[in-house]
Amino acid sequence: MNNKRTEKRGGRQQKHLMDQTKEPMQKHKTVVVLGGGPAGVFTACGLADIGLSVTIITRPRPYPAWEGMSERPVTTLRHFGFTQAVAALGPMVTRTAQWNGETQARNREYIVDRQAFDRALLRDAAARGVTVMDGRVDRVGRGDQRWRVFWTQDGVARQIDADFLVEARGREARGGYVKDADKRHTAGPATSALLKSYTVPEEMPMTAVAAFENGWAWHLRDGKGQAILQIFTRSDKGHLPPKTGLPQFFDDLVTQLPEAADWLKDAAPLSDRVSVRTAAAQKSHHTGGDDFLVVGDGAMALDPLSGNGLFYAIGSGLAAVPVINSLLKTPENRDLALHFYQERLDVAFDGGCAMGREFYALEARWPDNEFWAARRAWPRDAGPSHPDPLSQPARVMEKPVVRDGLIVAQKVIVTADYPRGVWQLDGVPLVALLEQILKDGYDDGKYAAALKVDVDQVIVARKWLAARQIM
Repeated sequence: MNNKRTEKRGGRQQKHLMDQTKEPMQKHKTVVVLGGGPAGVFTACGLADIGLSVTIITRPRPYPAWEGMSERPVTTLRHFGFTQAVAALGPMVTRTAQWNGETQARNREYIVDRQAFDRALLRDAAARGVTVMDGRVDRVGRGDQRWRVFWTQDGVARQIDADFLVEARGREARGGYVKDADKRHTAGPATSALLKSYTVPEEMPMTAVAAFENGWAWHLRDGKGQAILQIFTRSDKGHLPPKTGLPQFFDDLVTQLPEAADWLKDAAPLSDRVSVRTAAAQKSHHTGGDDFLVVGDGAMALDPLSGNGLFYAIGSGLAAVPVINSLLKTPENRDLALHFYQERLDVAFDGGCAMGREFYALEARWPDNEFWAARRAWPRDAGPSHPDPLSQPARVMEKPVVRDGLIVAQKVIVTADYPRGVWQLDGVPLVALLEQILKDGYDDGKYAAALKVDVDQVIVARKWLAARQIM
């Protein structure tokens, strides 16, 4: 699976959706989004753009959180006009990696303070017409054919009803109000991320990653005097201490990390507090129904070593919009829409987990350590993260795609690197082009006129077919 190409194509389709004229018939439909991270905000903004009344209920992050963001999601933020979120990004740095005894400096990433970034996202959402409410969701239930959300704002109990509910509260919220939802998920080896914050001199910003015997660590300096050290380690039952023992447990892990001496030589802890969160790969098998959808980490979350967490969260929100639009406007296509969404999650999860397994396999210094052995072997049945396009014969199949903001069935070409199928390439419907070539031979000009596209677009599509030995 080539995520970059697949997501760029999906992004162009979603841009078309967001640019559509608002439909008055949608105005009476109300949507409540629980959670205000990237997935929830992108879902909310996309739905508001097509005329739905959307409310986000969210709370600020209670603890510091930092991430690295690659150029791809930043390009998406700019493309969709999230100006406040882009302005909240920190500097771009080259990440240093100490892995398997070697030091490399290849990948570049933006430093992201998630507390500031999430606040900026919500300002962008409000500017797009989304109602943003600061509060705690207490309970979710059903009323007369509508959802009832009970929540608290400034100590005052409140209620809001919705025609459609979007669950976007992250890994810890798998939609417990959905029967058996918590039992229907896949998870990788149990992993926790432990984070401690420091003050440092205001020097050049930087990020670095390093492996050690019992896990791996990510260090960040924002260039403004703040730094964090985040350590990822096993969290099998009995492996982590109780909350009161986390500071000492963290310090013990730091002593096992040779790079920490250099990273923290001029750092002073802000406090003894160590925050902990789950960081294992996980995917829900029940992500939607007639009137609800789970987006973001609650639907699918990858091991942070795979990277691209924000990219997948944004992609989840973009994909959710035509799915929800279809569930509301064309309920007869319910199964098709939900299949589109779940298959997208499945393919992204499989590819991301395979990528993580490949990264773990590159570290060979501790072959018998349980942390590394478990992650090099999971998932056991996954193929390579980027399969050879010719490793399986191409097939023409009918699959769900996004057309005019709705999920519909179309003939697509399924290949090893595009298991969900490719419907169009730069506006050229591939199956229609293939059928014309097989019928009439090569005539790029004729096909361009028939398909109402430029000749250059036909040539690109034809070469794509030829490269995959489809013709």
